[in-house]
Amino acid sequence: MNATKLRTYLRWFHIVGGLIIGTYLYSPWSANVAFTSLTLYVVTPALVLSGLAMWKQGALTRFFRRDV
Repeated sequence: MNATKLRTYLRWFHIVGGLIIGTYLYSPWSANVAFTSLTLYVVTPALVLSGLAMWKQGALTRFFRRDV
């Protein structure tokens, strides 16, 4: 997978995750325990990791491309 395609996938994942968090904040679904747990323990850490991956994509690709 090339860098452009990876960045596009990460961007769309980040947008969808942001929509889920927006739904959590502005809808009555926040009273649902399962939706709250999913948002707090799965979606939020995944968004943090995808944001870091988009921010440091160059450093990550250089790190994983190194010859050992």
